[in-house]
Amino acid sequence: MNWRFVELLYFLFIWGRISVQPSHQEPAGTDQHVSKEFDWLISDRGPFHHSRSYLSFVERHRQGFTTRYKIYREFARWKVRNTAIERRDLVRHPVPLMPEFQRSIRLLGRRPTTQQFIDTIIKKYGTHLLISATLGGEEALTMYMDKSRLDRKSGNATQSVEALHQLASSYFVDRDGTMRRLHEIQISTGAIKVTETRTGPLGCNSYDNLDSVSSVLLQSTESKLHLQGLQIIFPQYLQEKFVQSALSYIMCNGEGEYLCQNSQCRCQCAEEYPQCNCPITDIQIMEYTLANMAKSWTEAYKDLENSGRGSNSVPLHKWP
Repeated sequence: MNWRFVELLYFLFIWGRISVQPSHQEPAGTDQHVSKEFDWLISDRGPFHHSRSYLSFVERHRQGFTTRYKIYREFARWKVRNTAIERRDLVRHPVPLMPEFQRSIRLLGRRPTTQQFIDTIIKKYGTHLLISATLGGEEALTMYMDKSRLDRKSGNATQSVEALHQLASSYFVDRDGTMRRLHEIQISTGAIKVTETRTGPLGCNSYDNLDSVSSVLLQSTESKLHLQGLQIIFPQYLQEKFVQSALSYIMCNGEGEYLCQNSQCRCQCAEEYPQCNCPITDIQIMEYTLANMAKSWTEAYKDLENSGRGSNSVPLHKWP
């Protein structure tokens, strides 16, 4: 949605502190796919589904890199608030909306269907407003690890992971030396993938120098991004229907109605999408996981077989 219509950015203060987040290891990838309670936020229809870090994680996980390690530091410059929403009595003093958005609301009528809401509003403007955020920049080193490959290469994956953590932790002390050693390990073992990212104009000192809002929004634990459902700017008679439509769009992929009864929720599929309840994402993740497990077992068997050829050990037999 056009930032001007909500008068989004009011500079409250300049925050000159540079914070460094200690390195940490993310949970294994099998615990992060789109099945947890709040993972709809980054699902195919959630407000963060274009998140670079999420898309990168999904792609690496499919390749067998199930552990993510990230070290980063942020340059937080401004704290911004959406004062048009925060301080306004939306009943007596509605937000001054763009003419195009007002026309879209009028087109809905008084009893819009879920599909009308999705096509007219949600696909064009999304489901949430930005309430507050931190602007700045970030430097980060992200390392994805395939522990099964580390285990085959070194004989002890735990020690290898700890050694990689210690090496990565020196990134902000000796960037060139750290990256050179990590790239050598990446090429020689194929067990890690390393990426560097820098977002936002780190040296900017005025709003005019910012290329775009999205490029400098910080979304870490320390710099929380606060959102509000778009229903708060709709007339009261449309608010409940918008929430239902947004949930149907997010949870049912826009292919059915999201219905709840007796604390049980499900998607009631539209006639043209009879398989909307099929958990395609979960199935794909399971398929990739099984394929990677099969590949790992095959490689492990070959390594074991090769290790026995030059010795007097008992010959290996492949069980049927």
